[in-house]
Amino acid sequence: MVVRDKPKRKNNADEVFKQAKRKGAKQGLFEAHRRSSRNFTGTGRLLSGETVQPGAPQPPADTVHNIYFWSNGFTVNDGPLRSFDDPANASFLESIKNSECPTELEPADGKSKVNVNLVRKEEECPEPVKRAAPFQGEQRTLGTTPSNNTSNAAASSTVAAPRTITVDNSLPSTSLQIRFADGSRLVARFNTSHTIGDVRAFIDGTRPEASDYTLQAGFPPKPLDDVNKTIEEAGVANSVIIQKV
Repeated sequence: MVVRDKPKRKNNADEVFKQAKRKGAKQGLFEAHRRSSRNFTGTGRLLSGETVQPGAPQPPADTVHNIYFWSNGFTVNDGPLRSFDDPANASFLESIKNSECPTELEPADGKSKVNVNLVRKEEECPEPVKRAAPFQGEQRTLGTTPSNNTSNAAASSTVAAPRTITVDNSLPSTSLQIRFADGSRLVARFNTSHTIGDVRAFIDGTRPEASDYTLQAGFPPKPLDDVNKTIEEAGVANSVIIQKV
């Protein structure tokens, strides 16, 4: 874990940075690099005289995560702004204070090396830039009237909006990092009383193209087969949920 600290005024990140340094975090910036391999890289030769090209896999590249501490919260890589006071983030911040890798940032294979950069920002987190929605209307040429086929085609090209989960702020809540089968990630909030079936419904609404999949969590990953179990009962609060196709 590497710290880039330029303190100017005290804020909620002071305690995190102080304890992280006390636990062994280093000042500076870690840059990702690929670890060198000591495996033999020459050409093999059989007794018959035939040559065999080496097929040893290359070692995986280090995984680097950047956590930005703003005056009004923190962000993980390019994720949304998260509050220091949200109970769902308590476990994450505690891991950072102990100079440990938070559970949601652990590699799926359990083998890759993970490095975390803590970056201090004195200003507030900027508002995300809102992208203009693509045109979904109907194309029409002057002097012509729209046909039923054109209208149907326009309707079929419209993508349904992802399903949203209603979170009751008066009840215990948690953040789940969902790793989709295509490698992308998404952090979503749920109540701990939501079920594994609710998590699946959220994934189905967000990525409807994958219908036949299983969900896994923990290390080593274990399948989440009981859709009637709550997040609390399944023991996956503040965890990484992996979609396997």
